[in-house]
Amino acid sequence: MIEFSTWEWIRASGLSAYFLLFISICFGIMQNMSIIPRNIGKHFLVIHQTAGWLAFLFAFLHGFLLYFDRYQPFSLLEIFVPFLAKYKPFFTGLGIISFYSMFLLFLTSDLLKKVGRNIWKTVHLLILPNFIFASIHGMFVGSDADETWVKIIYISSISIFLLLMIFRFLTKPPKHLKNHHNEGGKDVYSLGRR
Repeated sequence: MIEFSTWEWIRASGLSAYFLLFISICFGIMQNMSIIPRNIGKHFLVIHQTAGWLAFLFAFLHGFLLYFDRYQPFSLLEIFVPFLAKYKPFFTGLGIISFYSMFLLFLTSDLLKKVGRNIWKTVHLLILPNFIFASIHGMFVGSDADETWVKIIYISSISIFLLLMIFRFLTKPPKHLKNHHNEGGKDVYSLGRR
């Protein structure tokens, strides 16, 4: 039987969280693009939301397991308070901030009717620094961060993310969103829900 060390579970859960976050972001960006038919965009929304929640759960597992690691154990304060970790505090802190911004993003999505579309949309823009912070965290923390295959994962996902963001902001909103107005009367080209 194959046994995995705590560190391997930590790294696997971190890479899984990152991959799921990447999938969530990509489908969230693409769901309302004018080149995507509306009936397909609805499926993209489900993928976006499901992958996002799974990313959050894997990120939680990633941090939780650090407490049990024998090689480089983290205290609860080091796990939950940014920049307190003894091990690479800056890069570890970026991962913690990314986790909290994911939590805030999902919380406002679940409370959309209570917080309003403008606040939800503003908080959704946190995904930009969130993804960059998660990428930097992954590239500079971990025993396999120097491995070529890991570098390829991060470089390719950042490149795809940036290309999608550029394409998203350079294209016109789809017709079904053009007449959708926010509370201020301006057209809304949301990053997520319709």
